Amino acid sequence: MAEAKAALDQINARLAGLFKAERQTMTAFKGLTDAAIRRGVVDPAIKEMTAMAIAVAKGCDDCIVYHTAAALKHGAGREAFAEMLAVAVEMAGGPGAVYAAKALQAYDQLAG
Repeated sequence: MAEAKAALDQINARLAGLFKAERQTMTAFKGLTDAAIRRGVVDPAIKEMTAMAIAVAKGCDDCIVYHTAAALKHGAGREAFAEMLAVAVEMAGGPGAVYAAKALQAYDQLAG
């Protein structure tokens, strides 16, 4: 758990620094994020798992950890998370499988 938790803490610290340096832009970005993840027809956990799957397909380690933590916060179960990883692998192929494995590891560390 320590590895993913430490990574998440570092990500949040970097984002806080950017927020402090460019408050107007980051406030607008936070508004966009809040609006996109709001509870609606699609559950926020599914939205965060979708963001995580896109991060897997794009190969963004920090985004994977960030959205994995957010998916857990919204109650994403491991089985649903793994199914979403399968979709990411479908779309990203071999590199996606490598990042999907990282995402599952982060899930297990943060859920543990």
